[in-house]
Amino acid sequence: MSDISCKKRDDYLEWPEYFMAVAFLSAQRSKDPSSQVGACIVNTENKIVGIGYNGMPNGCSDDLLPWRRTAENKLDTKYPYVCHAELNAIMNKNSADVKGCSMYVALFPCNECAKLIIQADEEVGSGSVQRAVCGLCGQPAHPL
Repeated sequence: MSDISCKKRDDYLEWPEYFMAVAFLSAQRSKDPSSQVGACIVNTENKIVGIGYNGMPNGCSDDLLPWRRTAENKLDTKYPYVCHAELNAIMNKNSADVKGCSMYVALFPCNECAKLIIQADEEVGSGSVQRAVCGLCGQPAHPL
């Protein structure tokens, strides 16, 4: 006789919370001492097609380039070198087609990343990245 009193858990993560948690977990890979940001691109079947975090470009040493936020010379700061999480997620995507995908980001996208998300949409087809989700409040970002 089967045990009908055994039911599934009700307190599991919903998909949006799960993907936001993946974005926050990927942020922990960042070597940046002051800002750790992660991003996760998800298709309409709730499958992850891209993950990224902020860091130095591929092939560049994390130990040789600066991590400072301020300096007299801007070239002595991290800003000319660090790639944002959104850029890395788009560059690392494992699918040529991201039509209908959503991007979950652990921090609201900056203006440059917003443009990149829009441009990635135009490169791979209409409507590819439908929304970004704010890591601060968990709400969908404004339509891009």
